[in-house]
Amino acid sequence: MKNLLFALALLSLTAVAQTGPQGAPREGRERLESAKIAFITRELDLTPSEAQAFWPVYNAMEAEMKKAQRDPIRESLKTMKAEGGIDNLTDAQAREVLANLEKVAAEREAVRRKYQKEFLKVLPAKKVLKLHLAERKFKQEVLERLKEGRPPREGARPPGGRPPGGRPPQFEE
Repeated sequence: MKNLLFALALLSLTAVAQTGPQGAPREGRERLESAKIAFITRELDLTPSEAQAFWPVYNAMEAEMKKAQRDPIRESLKTMKAEGGIDNLTDAQAREVLANLEKVAAEREAVRRKYQKEFLKVLPAKKVLKLHLAERKFKQEVLERLKEGRPPREGARPPGGRPPGGRPPQFEE
C-alpha cells in the first residue's frame, strides 16, 4: 500500500511538472527533473521511508550545486572577446580564469563531500554508491538522447532512433 501511495505521489509530481505552455523551456526542464526523480528512485530502489528522508537532502544538494554551477570560462568570455580572443589575453588574465576554474571545482567538491555525509545519515552506504552511479547513468542517457536528436524522456524509443524509413519503431508492451 505504501509503495502504491509513493507511486501515486511520483505520478502527481510528474503531472504537475508537465503543466504550462507547450514547448516552454521550463516544461522541458521540469520534465527532465521528473524523469531524473523517477530514474533515481528506481535505481536506488528506495522504500517510502527512505524516499521521504532522501529527497529533501537531495534537493538541498541540488540547490547548492546550482549555486556552484557557474562557469568561469563563460564568465570570462566577454573579457576574452574584448581582448580579441584567448591568444590576446595577458598571462595574468589567463591565470585569473584558471584560478576561478579551480575555485569553482573546489566549491563543487565541497558540496559533494558535505552531502555524501548527509546521504549516509539517511541511506545505507550501498544506496549512496548507487546514487553516484545512477546520476552518472542518467546523465549519459540524456546525452545519448540529445545526440540522437530526441527529447530526454524515459522509455521514449530504444537506442538508435528512427529507422531509415523515417517512421518510429513499433514496440510490444
